[in-house]
Amino acid sequence: MQPRKLSVTWQVEWPEEFRKLPECLVTYELAQAGEAVRLTMTESHSWDVPEAILSGGRSGWPAILSSLKSLIEGGKPLAIAMEPPKEMIEAIKQLR
Repeated sequence: MQPRKLSVTWQVEWPEEFRKLPECLVTYELAQAGEAVRLTMTESHSWDVPEAILSGGRSGWPAILSSLKSLIEGGKPLAIAMEPPKEMIEAIKQLR
């Protein structure tokens, strides 16, 4: 049987304000979906994450996973210029 689940501790260190956030657990699960493979990614947090901070993941994870797909299928990741949403940065600054 092949491994179908990978869980990793995720700690964001850029930009600098993110370093004070608690780490989270990111889990990737693979499942057969007909002739394709479905990838499900979940985040687990040990604290109540403000909605403004979660907004960054909602925009970042799709780009990261699309780039991973491109790397696996074609050998090259996508070149995506991204920055965290402004409301996310402001919410993190307020945690001080």
